[in-house]
Amino acid sequence: MKVRVSKTNNGITLIALVITIIVLLILAGVTIATLMGDNGILTKATEARDKTKITEEQEKVKLAVAGTLAEENGGNIRVESLEEQLANYFADGYYDVAVGSNDTGENGYIVTITENNKNGNMYFVSKDGNTSEPESSTVMATLKIEGEKPVGEPPIPSGFSHTEGTVDGGYVIADENGNEFVWVPVDKNQKIKINVTSEQNIESVVLTDPYGEEILNSTVEGTNYSNENVIPTINGAYKLVVTAGRETKEVELDVYSLYAIRMWELDMLTEEIAEIKGYENLEAFCLATWKTSTLEETQEKIIENYKNDYSETENYNDSINKNGGFYIGRYEASNDGGKVGSKPTTDTLNLWNRISQTDAITNIQSTFNGSEYTSSLLTGSAWDRILCWLYETGEKNISDIVGDSKSWGNYTDDTFSETTNLINTGSKKETKVNNIYDLAGNLWEWTSEARDTNNRINRGR
Repeated sequence: MKVRVSKTNNGITLIALVITIIVLLILAGVTIATLMGDNGILTKATEARDKTKITEEQEKVKLAVAGTLAEENGGNIRVESLEEQLANYFADGYYDVAVGSNDTGENGYIVTITENNKNGNMYFVSKDGNTSEPESSTVMATLKIEGEKPVGEPPIPSGFSHTEGTVDGGYVIADENGNEFVWVPVDKNQKIKINVTSEQNIESVVLTDPYGEEILNSTVEGTNYSNENVIPTINGAYKLVVTAGRETKEVELDVYSLYAIRMWELDMLTEEIAEIKGYENLEAFCLATWKTSTLEETQEKIIENYKNDYSETENYNDSINKNGGFYIGRYEASNDGGKVGSKPTTDTLNLWNRISQTDAITNIQSTFNGSEYTSSLLTGSAWDRILCWLYETGEKNISDIVGDSKSWGNYTDDTFSETTNLINTGSKKETKVNNIYDLAGNLWEWTSEARDTNNRINRGR
C-alpha cells in the first residue's frame, strides 16, 4: 500500500525563523539607537531639557545680580544683598555664595545652584555684576567666612535701658547720667570655610594669612576637599592656593572677624581708592602716602609696621562669642561733669581733646568698668567692623567711607551745615549713621592700635 503525503504552506522553516529573529533584532537595535544613542531622540530631548533648565537658572542668577546692583545704586555687589536677591528665585538650601575667582584670576563671587544638579552649577559673578556661563574650569575653589547671627536683643548692663533704635539700625542704651551707647552686631563663632572640587586629583590646598604665613597646608587624596573649621588668626586678606594636575587656582578672602588685629592700610591698596583720593594710579598713591615705589614694597612695609607687640591690646573672642557684638559711645567723649559718654551741651564743644592714648585708656576704664562688663578704647578691628556694618546695612558706600565723607562728616567744609565751623556733636542728623554721631570728622579717635612703642594710630578724621 502506498502512503500519500500532502504538502501545505502553513509551516515555517528553521532558517526562515532565524532570519526573521535577526531582522527583528536589527530593527530593535536601530530603534533603540534612534531613541537612546548619543544622537538619539530621547538623549537630545534630555539635553534640550537640561539646557533649558540651565538657561532658566542662569537667567534667574542674572536677575538676582541685576536686583543687587539696583540695591547698591551702581556700587560693588555685597554678598548679603546677592543672597537676599537669590532667595527670590531659588528655594532655601539650593543656592550658595562664596568668594572665588574665574579662569583669568579675577576675584569675585562663585554662585552655586543645586536646584537642577546635586553637584551644583557654578556661576562666576564679578564685583561689578558681570555673570559668566557655568564655570568650565577643572578646579573650583570657594572661600568664605561664616558665623552665627545673634538672636534677640543685645545684653543691657545694669543701670542702662533701651531708649531707641533696632539691632540692625542702631540699638541705643542710656543711663541716668545721659551716657549713651550704640550696639554693633557681630556674628558669633566665625570660621573660614574651604570647599574644593576638581576633575583631577587635588595635590595640595594651602591657606596663608595676611602676613603671608601658612596656617593650613593639606595634602589631599581625591578630587574633593572641604574644611569648615579654620579659625582666623588675624584680620585681613587670606589667600587660598589649590594645585591639581597642571592647574593652580587662587582665591582671596577679606576677613573682618574682630578676633584679632586688622592691617587696615592694606585695604587702601586698590586702584579704586587711589582714584577716589585723586591720584593718577595706585603707584602714585603708594609713593605719596607710604614713600614706596611698588605695590609689593608697600605691602611689605605695612606688614612689617604691624608686626610689633603694641599693635593691639584687646581680644574680643570670648566676649563676641558670648554676646554677639559690642557697644560704642554714641557721641565723641565729653568731659562734662563726669558724663564721659553723654551728649555735650549745645552751647559748648566740651569734648575730650588733646588727650594721650594712655590717658584715654585710663579714663575710659576707670569710668565705665564694672563687675558685669568692661570698657576700653576700640581696637582697630572693632573700628573696621563698624565701617563694615555701615556698608552692610546700605547706609554708606565705599566712596563715602574711604573717599569724600563731606556729605556726612563734621568738617569745616562739609556740604550740609552751611557754616565754615565745626558743629556741635549730635546737633545735625547728617552726621548720624546707624544712630552713631561723628564717625567722620570733628576729632581724631584713639584706638588701641600702634605701629611701635612711639607711633600710635588714630581714626575717623
